[in-house]
Parts: sequence; structure tokens; C-alpha cells
Amino acid sequence: MEKKEFKKIIKEIGFSSQGRFAEEIGVKASTFTTYKIIPSHIKRITRLALLAKQNGIPLDEIRDSLRV
Repeated sequence: MEKKEFKKIIKEIGFSSQGRFAEEIGVKASTFTTYKIIPSHIKRITRLALLAKQNGIPLDEIRDSLRV
């Protein structure tokens, strides 16, 4: 996943910035600025969050069950 697609998805999920999303999943916001390509573990979390939103499941529920 390239950064452009990642940014699009996190906005679709409802986050105003990469930093806000990073905080939500327990990653330092500054870490995201160094990524040119998003790592696979972050891609999985992002896709799960998008699926959750599309199906009316709060991200908190996903995060808690994954212990992210």
C-alpha cells in the first residue's frame, strides 16, 4: 500500500490525519512520516478499520479484541 492510498483510507475511516490514526493504534505519529510504503502490519490494521466502519462496528471494538 502506498502512502497516498493509506491517507485516503484513514480519511474514509474518519481520522483527520495520519497522526490521529497513529495515536489510535498505538504508534508514534512521527513514525508515519518516515514511511514511503506502509508496512504490512499497519496495512492490516487499516483494512480492518475500514471493514469495521463499512459494517457499523466501532474501531474501539476491533482494537480491544486485537489488543492493539
